[in-house]
Amino acid sequence: MDAPTWSQGEIAEATGMPKSTVSRLVKFLADRGFLTLLAERNRYSLGPAAIDLGRRASALFDIRGLCRPVLEQLSFETRETVILTSVVGAGGAVRCVDQIESTREGLRVFEQIGSIFPLHAGAAPRAVLVLLDEAERDRYLSRQLAPITDRTLVDPVALRQNIALAEKTGYVVSYGETYEGVTGIGAAFSWSNGCPAGSLAIAIPTPRATPDVVKRSGELLKAACLRVNALLSADSAASQPKDGSQ
Repeated sequence: MDAPTWSQGEIAEATGMPKSTVSRLVKFLADRGFLTLLAERNRYSLGPAAIDLGRRASALFDIRGLCRPVLEQLSFETRETVILTSVVGAGGAVRCVDQIESTREGLRVFEQIGSIFPLHAGAAPRAVLVLLDEAERDRYLSRQLAPITDRTLVDPVALRQNIALAEKTGYVVSYGETYEGVTGIGAAFSWSNGCPAGSLAIAIPTPRATPDVVKRSGELLKAACLRVNALLSADSAASQPKDGSQ
């Protein structure tokens, strides 16, 4: 089905589904913006929701390349381990998709690329939780939350207090919540439509994480996420059709 538009009959023929099933499915997708009805021809094309979903999937595949210069700058500025995450699936977790290891002597933090963490556990995941709208956040915090270490915040009241502080400062700080002896500082970035896309984090052995270091790291992360937001917005704008194009 490589054609730009399809009739219900063509969809039924190509998929082998009964026409009644196709009719219900097409209506469902059209109601949600994944298909657009071209009324003059009674044919369907991809709708704005499908186009946006494809753009987001495309950006996700290249998010490492898009963010790599920002990650390298953070690494240069801090010499600590810096981490890039992306939101997983329906948004209940993040996955580490890139990292640059600390160049400092002595204790260093290493994160395995591909590791997945729930949104309540640690700085990088919780930074995404901060960006969720209140209803989504309430739904998440109503779950039974499991700890990763003895210091993982799982109490909804404590989590809300931590989130409220992060909303004021612009970044999340966690202490030993995913790995003992590691302080994490994280901030999140968004797709052009405002939905959380992922986060950047700095992981520091706790003995080096003085208040001044934590504050400086948080400010660097805020600036870095602004740069990523700009990159994602520019990437989205570049993928949109120009005025007058079909």
